Amino acid sequence: WLGALGGCEEHLDTCGYVLETCKLRCGVVLQRDELKVHEKEKCPQRIVECKHCRRELKSCELATHLEMCPKMEVSCELKCGKRLCRENMAQHLKQECGLVVETCRLGCGVEMTRDELKIHVTETCVHRFIPCEHCKKDFKFCDMTHHLDKCPKMEVSCELKCGVVMCREDVTQHVEQDCVEKEIECPFAKYKC
Repeated sequence: WLGALGGCEEHLDTCGYVLETCKLRCGVVLQRDELKVHEKEKCPQRIVECKHCRRELKSCELATHLEMCPKMEVSCELKCGKRLCRENMAQHLKQECGLVVETCRLGCGVEMTRDELKIHVTETCVHRFIPCEHCKKDFKFCDMTHHLDKCPKMEVSCELKCGVVMCREDVTQHVEQDCVEKEIECPFAKYKC
């Protein structure tokens, strides 16, 4: 600036080189022109908006806010690959995430991931229910051998070894009425036959 001494005070009111303290109270002292950019783009006390939740806060608080912003998209804590809003993490872990470790709901006591349990309860758990191939009723896998020892629909051979195969429930009738190997008393036994 070049001008009359009387105009100096007026010039200093607008001069870009005059040192001023940041109006946002961060403590920085800069030339007026630099201070405008500082207050708009760099000052840690300037107000910014979180792009996730739209909350307004000081720029210096943004990093801390992002560490807990409920609307910020994050990866699953257990690294299952799902991305979701932080506020939905508890629900995801409670109901969806396949990497959560749980105890088998059938009572065998095994602990494994939710994904592994889906297979376990249908294919390998000793407490899973399976149908008996003979009577078609459901029994626990661990109880099936005991059931097969008594299943009324299981085919068995005649206990008198006549060679007939029948359902276990029909054995008594067969032995008492139909079996050719059943020992019977001679109708003349009363006459000392």
